[in-house]
Amino acid sequence: MYEYTVKSTYEKYVNEINDKGYSKIENFFDLDILGKFKSEVNGYFNEKINTRLVQNDNHVQVNEPYLNTKMAFEIATDDRIVNIASAFFNCLPGLGTCNLRKSFVTSNTLSGTSLFHKDFNSPVKILKFFVYLNDVGLKNGPFTYVESSNRELPIQPHWFKYHRWPDSEIEKVYGKDRIKHLTANYGDLLMATTNGFHKGLKIEEGERTMFTINYLIHPEIENGDVSTAKNRFYVEQDMVDNLPAWKRPVADFLIKV
Repeated sequence: MYEYTVKSTYEKYVNEINDKGYSKIENFFDLDILGKFKSEVNGYFNEKINTRLVQNDNHVQVNEPYLNTKMAFEIATDDRIVNIASAFFNCLPGLGTCNLRKSFVTSNTLSGTSLFHKDFNSPVKILKFFVYLNDVGLKNGPFTYVESSNRELPIQPHWFKYHRWPDSEIEKVYGKDRIKHLTANYGDLLMATTNGFHKGLKIEEGERTMFTINYLIHPEIENGDVSTAKNRFYVEQDMVDNLPAWKRPVADFLIKV
């Protein structure tokens, strides 16, 4: 474990995440830098390079973003993101998996991340950063979180009863007023501890392109199965070597090639 001193700059966001489960920083990114990333990503989607359809064809995603794009690793290791994650864990954490997806309107059955769930990728806790590459309003399928469910998991029915929860059960347990649709503009940063209940709202119009970054204090597992911790994401060794020495441990859980 790498020691870290919490910086007061990020303390209010960490407190909000611990209390409500989520937080947002508006106008977080330099739009020139984010624009280069957006252009690169759209090129992959348009040319169908290193992409595949997932979750009942409701999304198309870039395979291994840290390895197959020029900028995903740079965005994920932004000093401020690393510092926020470190303040959350009170130590320097590492990168786990990530998703770089475009989601669109379909008539397909909702599945996967479009249904309420909590993540079992860590027996401790996990912090996710969400980077929208377009403005996302209510009709564009915003990330949706059940406020404070990271602190209040249901006993009846038990939180382990389902992995994917129907809206009706979530509303019965928590009430509709605690379901928060986290709309945001291009350039904003969303953060959430996904040990609480969350989903991506169904897209009614347009699309949503989103980069999701996971930080943890151990190799990420899948659905609570420790044996899956070997299934790590890839990154180029040169990209890790180019990080300043203090930041290189964030790649400890990635496979370098």
